Amino acid sequence: MTVPAPGGGDGATVTVTRTTDLVNQTVVVSWAGFLPSSSDRLQNSGDSLDVNTENPVRVYECRGSDPASSSDCYGSPGFRGVDATDSNPAVPTVLPFTYPGQTDPYDATPDGPANWQDNVTAADGTGQVSIQLFTKRESAGLGCDVTAPCSIVVVPNYGRPQGATEDLMDAPWAWERRTVVPLTFLPVDDACPLTGASLRVEGSPVAARAMASWRAKTCTLASDKVLVDYTAIGEPQTRSDVASGTTDAGLVIDPLDADAADGRGVVYAPLSVTGMVVAFQIDDANGKPVTDMKLNPRLVAKLITGSYRSGGNPAVIDNPVNLFRDPEFKELNPGVAWPGGAPGNHPLILGDLSDTTLALTRWIEADKDAREFIAGKPDPWGMTVNANYRKVALPFASFPLLDPLMSETYAPIQELDTLSRQLSLAQFPGAIVTQEGGVNVVTKPPRQNPGRREVIGIIDAASAARFQLSTAALENADGRYVKPTDAAMLTAIKHGTVGADGVTRAVDPTDDTAGSYPLSLQISGAFSTRAPKDERQEMADLLAYVARAGQQPGEQVGMLPPGHAPLSQDLVAQVAEARKAVLAGWTDLGDDGGGDGSGDGGDSTDPPGAPPGGGGGAPPITAGPAPRSDEPTGSTTGPKTADGDLGPTMLTVGPQAAGGRMLTLPVLGLVALVALATGPLVLWLSRTGRGPQWLRR
Repeated sequence: MTVPAPGGGDGATVTVTRTTDLVNQTVVVSWAGFLPSSSDRLQNSGDSLDVNTENPVRVYECRGSDPASSSDCYGSPGFRGVDATDSNPAVPTVLPFTYPGQTDPYDATPDGPANWQDNVTAADGTGQVSIQLFTKRESAGLGCDVTAPCSIVVVPNYGRPQGATEDLMDAPWAWERRTVVPLTFLPVDDACPLTGASLRVEGSPVAARAMASWRAKTCTLASDKVLVDYTAIGEPQTRSDVASGTTDAGLVIDPLDADAADGRGVVYAPLSVTGMVVAFQIDDANGKPVTDMKLNPRLVAKLITGSYRSGGNPAVIDNPVNLFRDPEFKELNPGVAWPGGAPGNHPLILGDLSDTTLALTRWIEADKDAREFIAGKPDPWGMTVNANYRKVALPFASFPLLDPLMSETYAPIQELDTLSRQLSLAQFPGAIVTQEGGVNVVTKPPRQNPGRREVIGIIDAASAARFQLSTAALENADGRYVKPTDAAMLTAIKHGTVGADGVTRAVDPTDDTAGSYPLSLQISGAFSTRAPKDERQEMADLLAYVARAGQQPGEQVGMLPPGHAPLSQDLVAQVAEARKAVLAGWTDLGDDGGGDGSGDGGDSTDPPGAPPGGGGGAPPITAGPAPRSDEPTGSTTGPKTADGDLGPTMLTVGPQAAGGRMLTLPVLGLVALVALATGPLVLWLSRTGRGPQWLRR
C-alpha cells in the first residue's frame, strides 16, 4: 500500500509492503519525497540516540488505526517537554508507551525489545526500514489482533532549528508530520471451534508456519473438516513420544528407530520440503544493506565453534576478530566494503536438541576442509579452530558449550521462533549478568540500527521469508554456491538418501548435483496406525488436504507459506499411499494367523508396545508402504480398503524355533518354585533393615 505523506513534503509518499491479513512478521516501510537527513546514516548504536544527525525518520507500530500520540506506540521513549521562554511557549510532555497495569511510566517495553526502527533519508529523498510487527502474542500492550487493528506510523523529525534529531522524535512538532497506515491482522488465538474432537499433532518447529496455515483452514472446511491441535517441539522428543504412544501423529525429519516404528505401526507421509538457512542482516562499511553472501562449510564451522578472536581468550587469540576480517571470507566474497565488525561476532543458533542441527553438522562433517579444520588443521591463512572445540565429535544434534570464556556472548537460544524473532530485531546473542542489591540483572545487547547491522543466524527458510531476511548461498558437494530456492531444495531432496521406510529422506552431503541446496529438509508425518479409528480418519482428512490445497504456494490461510517448496508429484503420491495405510489401520493376525483384515485391531486400549488387540503375541504387520519384490520374502498381502489396494505389507516372523517354545513351561515352573522359597526371606530382610540397600525401607 502506498499513501500520501503530506507531512513529509510536497508529493511525498509512504509505502508498506503488506498491510492486511498480518501475523507476526516483518514488513518493509519505504518513503519518498522526504527532506534529506544531514548524514548518510545514524551515528550511534542501538542502545543510544543520535543527537547530531538532523531530520531522521522513525517507523512505529502503534495501537489503533488512528493513534492519538506516540504514547500508543510500542517502545516509545516519550518526550520530556520544553519549558517556556520569553520568545517561545512551553512544549508539553509526551509520556512513553502506556499500557494497562503500568507502574513505571518510563518502562516502555513490557513485552521485550522495542520494534520501532529509525533511519536517515538519502539525498534523493528516499529511505526505508524493515520492522517486525507484533501481534498481541508478542506484545500484549499493543494487543494487535483480528478484532484490534493497529497501524504503522512514519514520523519525520522536521522540528525546530534546534531539536530535529533522533532524541526528540516524540516531540509534538515531529508527531504532527506523521503518516498513518492502518493494519489488519489474522486471528492470533485459535480461530477454530472450541468444541469437538481434535487431532493432536506435535513435532518439528520447522513446520510451524505451514501447520499454522493448514490448521486454520482445515477446521472451516465444509466437508472432511479436521481440528488440529499442534504443538511445536523438537524432533528427537517427537520420535520418543510417537514410539511410546504419547502421541499418534508426529512431525519428524529423521525417522523413528525401526523397531519403535514397527511397534506403533508407523506410516510416514512427506508433508513439506524446506531447509535451514544462514540468514543475516548486514550493512556494509557505507551503511548500505548487503543482500548476497557466500559461505562454505569451513566458514560455517568457524562461526558455530566461536573461533573468531574475542577479548584475550587464549583459545582464539591468534585468529581474526570476526568473519568480516577473515581472509577466506573476503576472498570468497570480493567487491564488498565489509564492516569492521564486533569482536567475535558470534551467530545466533538454536539451543534445542534438533534434527536441524544434525543436518547442519552432517554437511560440515562431509566436507574435507571443514572436517580437518575442526580436527586442528589451520586453514590456508593460519586460522585455527577454537581450542576448546578441537576434535569435537561430528555430527551433533545440540550445540555444545565448551568455551567458558564465551558464556556471555555465545549463547544458543531456546525455541526456533524466539531465535528467528531476535535475528529479525538485529540483536546479538548472549547477555551480561550483573548483581544489583544482591539480585541478578540480565542485560541483553542492544538491537542494531539500520546502517550498522551485522547479525548472522541459523534458522529455517520459512522464518527467513516471514521476517524478510537475506540468506547466504551455501557450497554444495559440486563446489557451487546455491541459495535456498524451491527448485534447489526439491533437487536436493530428490537426490537425497531414502530411509529404509521408503518415505523419509535426508540430503546426501556427498551428492554433486549442480543445483542442490545442501541444507534442504523433508518434513514427514509419522502416523501410528494403532490409533483409534476416528483419530485415523482425522489423520486421513488432514493428509487429503495437505496433498492438494495445502501445496498451493501463497500467504493466505490454508496455503503453503514462502520458504516451503510444493511437494513433487512423486511425494504427493506417497502422501496418498500413507493416507490409505492410515485408514486401513493396524492388522493383527492373532494366534491362529487368521485375522479379519478389518484394519481396526489396535483401536484403543492396547498399551504401547503390546501385541495389538490382546493377541497371543503374534508379530504385528506394519501397515505402511514396503519394499516390493517379485519373489516371496515372507510377506503377506495387506488388506484392501475402499480406497484401493495398499500393495504388499511386510510380515516379520520371529526366529524362535519350536523346540525353544517347548521349554518355556518347565522354565517358568522352576522360576515359580524359587520365588516361593525365597519370598519369606526377602520380606524379613526388608522389614528389619538388613540385607542390601535396595531392600531396606
